[in-house]
Amino acid sequence: MITLRLSALLRLFRQMTRVSSPAPEMDSTIQSSGGQALRWLNFFHILAHGSAAPVTALCLFPAHPLYSVLLCASVLIVLAVYNVIFYAVPADKTTASPCSHILRFLNFLLGVCWATLPIMIFPYGNSDDRVLVSGITIGLTATTVSLLPLRMAGELISSMIMIGCWIALFLTWEKKHSVFYLFVGIELFIYLFFILSLSATVRFLFIAFLTNRRSLEERNSIVQLLLRNADNEAGDWLWDISADGTLQHVSTVLANALGRSIPALEGRSLVEVLAEINPSAKENGRNTDLLRLEQCLGNRIFFRDIVVGGFLDSRQHFWSLSGRPIFQNRIFMGYRGVGTDVTQTHRARESASFRARHDILTGLPNRAAFMDDMETYLIDAEREGEAFALFNLDLDGFKQVNDRYGHQYGDEMLRKVSVLFSRSLTERHRLYRFGGDEFMLLERHATVTSAAGTANALISALVETPIQLLDRVTAPIGVSAGIVIASGGTERVESLLEASDLALYESKHVGGHTYHFYDAQLRTLAKRNRGLIRALPHALESGQIKIVYQPFFNAQSQKLCGFEVLVRWTHPEYGRIPADRLIRLAEEAGSIQELGSYVTEQACLLAREWPSDLLLSVNVSVGQLESKAFLPDLTRILQDTGFPASRLQIEVTESIFMEPDASTFTLLHSLRSQGIIIALDDFGKGFSSLGYLRFFPFSKIKLDALFVRDMLREPRAASIVRAVIELAIDLGVAVTAEGVETQEQLSYLTSLGCTEIQGYLLSHPLPPLEAMALLTRDGFPEARITAS
Repeated sequence: MITLRLSALLRLFRQMTRVSSPAPEMDSTIQSSGGQALRWLNFFHILAHGSAAPVTALCLFPAHPLYSVLLCASVLIVLAVYNVIFYAVPADKTTASPCSHILRFLNFLLGVCWATLPIMIFPYGNSDDRVLVSGITIGLTATTVSLLPLRMAGELISSMIMIGCWIALFLTWEKKHSVFYLFVGIELFIYLFFILSLSATVRFLFIAFLTNRRSLEERNSIVQLLLRNADNEAGDWLWDISADGTLQHVSTVLANALGRSIPALEGRSLVEVLAEINPSAKENGRNTDLLRLEQCLGNRIFFRDIVVGGFLDSRQHFWSLSGRPIFQNRIFMGYRGVGTDVTQTHRARESASFRARHDILTGLPNRAAFMDDMETYLIDAEREGEAFALFNLDLDGFKQVNDRYGHQYGDEMLRKVSVLFSRSLTERHRLYRFGGDEFMLLERHATVTSAAGTANALISALVETPIQLLDRVTAPIGVSAGIVIASGGTERVESLLEASDLALYESKHVGGHTYHFYDAQLRTLAKRNRGLIRALPHALESGQIKIVYQPFFNAQSQKLCGFEVLVRWTHPEYGRIPADRLIRLAEEAGSIQELGSYVTEQACLLAREWPSDLLLSVNVSVGQLESKAFLPDLTRILQDTGFPASRLQIEVTESIFMEPDASTFTLLHSLRSQGIIIALDDFGKGFSSLGYLRFFPFSKIKLDALFVRDMLREPRAASIVRAVIELAIDLGVAVTAEGVETQEQLSYLTSLGCTEIQGYLLSHPLPPLEAMALLTRDGFPEARITAS
């Protein structure tokens, strides 16, 4: 009989405490409301334990001075740490990981402290001591209901205190062998069972209350929207269609939004009405947005934020439509939804897209636009059989102007040069600013003769028109050009850019102010490249290729965060080889993976001796990512060197996405799964990187130095910098600003919330021994870096 009653009691307990998992959308509501409730109840929790500790110590001090002091101190210390952490985070984060785990652990320690009270006092104390112990333990167990919003916290305290009581009863029973203590232990078990049942039941009711309140709020919002005054000038409006797909219950707001009268809309198809005011839909039958809307309505599925456009009074408008199917007893009754005028938002997005694809200084299309257009030109050239010309233009004497007069004069020079170039071109030409003093030009339907005429016109424009800068300063300037005639076929953008670089180098080599066509017989450059390629394996073996470390720092505290690995190669014959040239040569030679592995392994061997919180950042090229040996080699390097994957940061540029491939994302996800940090380098140079932030969760984005340089004197550059940092904050990723050279730049970036900075203001790239000195200066004397 007793067994049956206990079984029934357990079944009742399971029924009361069975809480179905709340819907995912309720998680944030439960965390927020639970955090607010916990913050209000925390006062009683702290008051109960904070007052019990000194009272207990005061009563026990005459007989147990050492233990009473230790108990009081332990409880107050745990409470102090608990309070600091509890109020250091927002209320809605206290019941979420990882804060909730820390708070539970501290409550567990609190329970352990109080569990020692019955163990130390009850078996050996007098009757007064036992009364005190009984009152304190039972009282503190009851007060754990104040921790109900923090799941398992109160249960941990209650359980630990009861465990301490059972141990105390057992020790007392060993001395007196009285069955009385057995019954007391059973009563304590029943009491604990009651407390746990009460906690689970109240928590169940709490979650049910929040769920019901959220449901009522959603219903109330719908009712409020339905009851909104039809003449309201707000941007939202309701639409309602019947089971046969025609509009019904048309409001004045809806009619005004679509520029039609109510009778003209009643009984009409919503898609047909939108097609009437959409010229592209008239011309093409259906555009993509209307087709998607029609498919959703036809399939009777929920949809959100489908943006459609149209013209009203010769002005273009855009609306965002959301809707859900209505069923009664599983019978389709139609659709109800909301429309929102998003014209301003859409125009702002188009404006942002324009700014992202155009140079903020000259107004010309930028590198991203050029790369996109090059693909189009190659396709058109192959299809139409018409060649086009690629001009690589580099200003002669620009560096002298910049160095002599400053960046402000250099910027003015670039603006005026772009105007002169544009005046010399026709509709067949498209001019781009590629970066720095480098311009790109595309010419359709080109021949060698027409391309030569274009190059001469550009050179003459600068020779014949003196450029007057600020303060009436006149500076001589010229232009050198490398020209490639492309006809499509198997040619690629990268190979054409390389060819134009070689032709430009030849123009520069002979003194500038001229042009050269790319020719396979450019023997000087070919010989130099072949010599460098042959020398590359020996450079790796002999240690000619050196590693230097570019530090990056916390933007707020200027504390050292890590180093970016850079390579330096000084050839005995050709001198110092630029890093980008070295990478291109290695890719041409097929040894880019060998070079990358060498640099990574050497850097990891040194960096493993650094403090454990410093990162090592390694740049990875497209050629490395395309190599099948990349991932196995990297895994081997980390295992052989013992360098933690969590301290390795790999930097990639958006060029890896120029030809999107699923294998690229698979590889990046594989690296991330090992704990490696993935950073998107040179962010802001191209528009395509914005799209790929949606598909791959980069841990960090690096703001290109070009925008950092211009942000204090160009409002557009400042807007882009601010937008990138705000975007990083919204995405929850770090942002590193490159090229920080002045204190004013640092202060501005810090005020925007930039995470990290890198640039000559704080440090140049350093060889190993100087990096060691920087580590020592920044508070890491234990670091050991040896020269290699």
